[in-house]
Amino acid sequence: MPSKHRLITGLYEQTLGQITSDPRAWMSFLRSACRNYKCRFDEQVLIYAQRPDATAVLEMERWNSQFERWVNKGAKGITVFDGGEGGKQRLKHYFDVSDTHGSQNSRPVPVWRMEPEYETEAIESLENSFGGLDDETSFANALMSAARNAAGDNIADYLSGLMPSRQGSRLEGLDGRLVEPMFRTAAQNSVAYMLLARCGIDQSLYFDARDFSDV
Repeated sequence: MPSKHRLITGLYEQTLGQITSDPRAWMSFLRSACRNYKCRFDEQVLIYAQRPDATAVLEMERWNSQFERWVNKGAKGITVFDGGEGGKQRLKHYFDVSDTHGSQNSRPVPVWRMEPEYETEAIESLENSFGGLDDETSFANALMSAARNAAGDNIADYLSGLMPSRQGSRLEGLDGRLVEPMFRTAAQNSVAYMLLARCGIDQSLYFDARDFSDV
């Protein structure tokens, strides 16, 4: 019988192949990942594979100690790789907030929502964090401008990791000058899509599957 680690590795690789082979599957993954944006990418992939509707995940011990919430009897954990020392050979389990229940001493779980009255302050914060925005005519446009800035600021670091890893992929035979704009488009569109989704803005008004064809 395959080990649990091998099964989860297989699930990760299978899901990764699915979401990167179909733009609509990638968009579905982004809508899930934006709710658990503090998790690593590999964790987001496995959360999507097992509980795409999860909104806030923590380990059982952290639900107990930080929020005094308790995991429901029979709840099934979300298995992910342990990112700690030796994490490649270890697994851990997350539980979604919907898998827990509170008590009289429970603390509120800070799952935030974007409200219209905060948009002006949010735009100012985006500018402070990511530089001047080229379009502030709406909150959605400001989010997309911030995504372009963020992708541009980090593109060199991203490419330094991507370029040596092209062997065996469809990018292997492409000139680096062609890879850069493809990757930049995929990155900035993905970041923008996640921002819109997390802030409750209808993404279909700004993106469709063709915008993720480079993924």
